[in-house]
Amino acid sequence: MFDYVLILLVLIFGSISFYYFYDRFFMKTLKKDTSLYVEALKELLDGREEAAFSKLRQEVMENPNNIDAYLRLGQILRNNNKPERALQVHKDLTLRSDLARQEKIEILHQLASDYVALNEFKTAAEALEELISLDPQNHWAYTQLLKIQEKTRRWDDAYETAVHILKLESNKSKKPLALYKFYKGEELFKKRDYHKARILLKEAIGLDPTFVPAYLVVGDSYYEEKRVEDAVNFWNKLVSIVPDQAHQVIERLKKALFELGRFGNIIEICSNILDNSPKNIEARRTLAEFYEKKGDPDQACEYLEQIIEDFPDDYPTIIELTRIYLDKGDRKKIDELFRTLERRREKHKETITDKSVKSPSV
Repeated sequence: MFDYVLILLVLIFGSISFYYFYDRFFMKTLKKDTSLYVEALKELLDGREEAAFSKLRQEVMENPNNIDAYLRLGQILRNNNKPERALQVHKDLTLRSDLARQEKIEILHQLASDYVALNEFKTAAEALEELISLDPQNHWAYTQLLKIQEKTRRWDDAYETAVHILKLESNKSKKPLALYKFYKGEELFKKRDYHKARILLKEAIGLDPTFVPAYLVVGDSYYEEKRVEDAVNFWNKLVSIVPDQAHQVIERLKKALFELGRFGNIIEICSNILDNSPKNIEARRTLAEFYEKKGDPDQACEYLEQIIEDFPDDYPTIIELTRIYLDKGDRKKIDELFRTLERRREKHKETITDKSVKSPSV
């Protein structure tokens, strides 16, 4: 019985001693490390990177297993224009054999950012692709990869990456994809591979029927092949489908129709544009040019006067209208034009003054 009591007392005394030493030494060290790390995070949140860096560096010396502290150390270095040192910190982490999946993802995230900061885009893309293999739903990785592919003009890869991003965002629109088909087609156009260029450019229009640059370049490709009629027909599609942007094709149409001996068709085209965009400057100006060449300056003046009515500060039109008045010897019209412009200018000044008076002082 005595032996049993003695053993029990020894166990109790041993447990108390273990708890005392555990709390006194081990837990004190753990609390110290944790406290230091938390303090570093608080410094970061408050924007004091220098203080945070010092505490994080002390933290990793005392607790080498704190992966997040290493990651944040590297990030501070990169933020302070030291991407080479940041890369070394983050690369050293990859040598560890006991990394968890999430830790690998976070390390690859930082590595990719380091490589981008160093303009090592190929290696950055490889890091991002490895990250995506570990985390296929990582939106950040896809968007960063897309930026690199755009910068390095890898349009086919960019297209595929953009498809993945749209899926992640549950975005059913295909319009954002048109850009990459266009860029690839534009490159082929510049290489004079017109047929292949048109295939991609028409695919871009299929993805986004309002993608104006693709219409322009398709027409340009026909024009370069001396297929002027086909060029005119395709540019006319732009006029019909995206009438508010039709002014971008007017100069091309004027040149092509003149070559075809059908410059008079420009009247119908400009009229169609004005039906959908009544204040279109380019359409009105083109009609004015047509009627002046035809020997009808009065009709030309009418279109130019309409432009000035809606856009009193359009100086090229003011100059052109003044020139026609001078050719006609119509000093009265010139005087009327400048008096009208002066009245509008004064009215505009009054409007600005009224607004400034009514605006509350800050």
